[in-house]
Parts: sequence; structure tokens; C-alpha cells
Amino acid sequence: MTAIAVMSRPVPSPPAPVLVRRRTARQAAFTAAAAAIAAQPLLRPNGPGNSSPVDLFTLAAILLTGVWVAGDHVRLRAPYALPVGIAAIAGIFAAMASVELAAGAIAVVQDLVLFAWAVVIATVCARPPGLRLVLRVWAFASIFMGALLVASSVAHVAAITGVTARAGNREAFTFGDPNYAALFWTLSIFVSYAAQVPRRRSWRWAGYAVLLSAFALAESNGGLLELFLGCAVIALGAVMRRYGAAAALSTALAAVVALVLLTLVLPLQTVRTWAHDSGQPLLVNSIGRSSHSASQRSVLARESIDLYTRSSPLGIGPAATHSLLDRDGYPYAKEAHDDYLAALTERGPLGLFAVLWLSALVAWYASRFIRASTTSAFTSVLPLPTGIIAALVAIAAAGWYYEVLHFRFVWALFAIVATVSRGQDA
Repeated sequence: MTAIAVMSRPVPSPPAPVLVRRRTARQAAFTAAAAAIAAQPLLRPNGPGNSSPVDLFTLAAILLTGVWVAGDHVRLRAPYALPVGIAAIAGIFAAMASVELAAGAIAVVQDLVLFAWAVVIATVCARPPGLRLVLRVWAFASIFMGALLVASSVAHVAAITGVTARAGNREAFTFGDPNYAALFWTLSIFVSYAAQVPRRRSWRWAGYAVLLSAFALAESNGGLLELFLGCAVIALGAVMRRYGAAAALSTALAAVVALVLLTLVLPLQTVRTWAHDSGQPLLVNSIGRSSHSASQRSVLARESIDLYTRSSPLGIGPAATHSLLDRDGYPYAKEAHDDYLAALTERGPLGLFAVLWLSALVAWYASRFIRASTTSAFTSVLPLPTGIIAALVAIAAAGWYYEVLHFRFVWALFAIVATVSRGQDA
């Protein structure tokens, strides 16, 4: 009886000072993660090792989350650990066989920091309050940044618009690259839609208008494709919610047929010529130059493959494409602009395997994401989770013509999808 009585006694609560310390550590980790999310556009000016101002916020979030996890015995979420580890190993081997050893070593360290950043977001967002904070900060901060860009564009403040001689009048803001900026604005629209932030519909549509205006200033062909595909996913999701899967499939097939017929009646080259000759900078620098952009990327792909076939099977080394193409006198010396091609040429078959595994994992988590977000405590945080799936589709498309696996906000989305699909912590 004594043993039973002892076992039935409630576990005493930790002393008040312990609770205060735990709460303080948690709040510090959440605040640091939110600040890092808000600082995502702060990529200029550059620092050593291609570092940026946002990295200060990222490192603070990693450190404070580590303190919180260690002190409060929080379950650490570490999705994608295996493919990231394989990619790092492939990068180390390739760097050791490359003439660009230092650049390769820095690239591998950057990969590990990105993974640590994903762990922070996955751990913070494992419960609804953390996810709500991250999504709301992302939505409001991106709208604020977009408004700042639009106002600076009107006032011709070049230091903020990010206009350079190389990019013409395309406005990159503080991202350093207009295509990078376009993807961020696109994903921000979908995040705002998924979380329904701002809550008031009129303010939310005003936010969409601001983000679309900022997006337009980037004049990105890839961004147009990403936005179109994401919006198509959202439209099909709305049809499915209201009329069912059969209606959504029928709508998708009808849209594909209509698109094919449209291209037959109005060929893409005709549209490109019209845009190029329109005299409107927005059209000239986006649709009007799409043929030239596609041609450049084809040349770059051929150059990268040729460089790889003349190098070690382990790869030419992480982040070595640009410098080696320039060293060997190739006419179009740039980075690979393709996650899969970059993985193969820079890290060899093992690196490509890691990226394919990562892509498969993201797709698997996404397949569970909708059900998990609508049948758990996350429902109130993600009223329209199709927006996050739209963002993933946009990222998947961008991965074929940018190296999006270097983008911090892409890893944040990957982490959110993984942690929500796995369900709330107990």
C-alpha cells in the first residue's frame, strides 16, 4: 500500500525559478527565430565567405535554440539529416580533389549552417504557437519590405532598389539578384495566403498587391512561371475543397488542353517578339528576353557538363563552377543555375543522389502535410494549407533554373512542411 501511495503521488512541479528560466530560454529562441525570418531579404552588403547581415540573425537563432533545447530537454527536430549529411560528405570528397579546396570547404560549412537553420525552424514550429509566430512574422515582414522597395522605386533610391548595370532596371532590393528576389516575393504571397495573414481580408489583399508590385519590379521570367504554377495549385485546391477530387482533375485536364490550344493559336515566340518590341521596360526585360535567357542557360548546362567530364568523377568541388569556367575560358562563366546539375558537376553522383533523396523527402512530407494540417492543432494556424503546397511547387520549378538550395527561406519552408507533417510534439 505504501508503494502504491508513493507511485500515485503527483510529480512535483519544478521550482518557480526553473520555470522562469525555461520560459525565458524559450522566448529568446522564438524571438531569435522570428527575427531571422524577418531578416531574410538582408543579403547585402556581402561579407567574408559570402556571408550576409541575415547570417547574424541566423547564428543567434541557432545558438539560442541550442540553449533552449539543452536546458529544457526539448525534442530536437532534425528533418533531412541523412541527405544533407551525404551531400556534405560528397562535397568534402569533391573539394579535396578540386583546385578550389577553400571555396569547397566554405560551401560545405554553409550547407551545415543551412541545415542547422532548418532544425531551428522545425523545432520552434513543432507546436502551434511557434508556427503561428513564424508565419505571421514572415507575412508582415515581407509586406513591409515589399512596401519599402516599391516606395524606393518610386523615389529612385538606388541603394535600396538594388538596380545594377548588369541587371539593367530590374530591381533586386537587398537580395543581390532579381530572380532570388522574385522567388521570395512569390513564396511570401503563398505563405500569407496559407496563414491568412493579415486576418482582415481588405488588409490581406492590400498585402498581396504590395507583394505583387515588388515581384513585378524584379522582371523575372522564372518568377512568372513560379507564380503561375503556384496559383494553379491554389485554384485546383479550391476546386477540390468545394467539388471534390474528380472536379479538380477535370479542371486540370481542361486547363492543360486550353494552354496547348493557346500556344498553337498564339506561339510563344510571337508573344516574345511582341513583348520585346513593345517598348515597355517591364515587358522587354521579362517576357521579351525569355528566349535569350533560355539560350544562356542551355549554354551554361553544356559548359558545366563538359567541365565535369574533364574533371574528377567525384566532382569539380562545391561552388567551383563559376571560377573553373572562367579559368578555362568558357564563354558563359557563371554558377550552375540548376540544383541537380550543380549537384552532379560539383559533388559527383553521390551529390546528385543526395539532392534527389532530399527532393523525395520533401515530396513525401508534402503528401502528408495537408491531412496533418487539417486534422491537428495546426488547423487554426494554417487555414488554407494549399498555399504551402503552392510554395513547394514554385520551389520545385525554380530548382531547374536556379540553385534554390542555397536560399535560407527555402530551407525554412522545408522545415515547416516536415514538422507539421509529423504532427505536434506531445
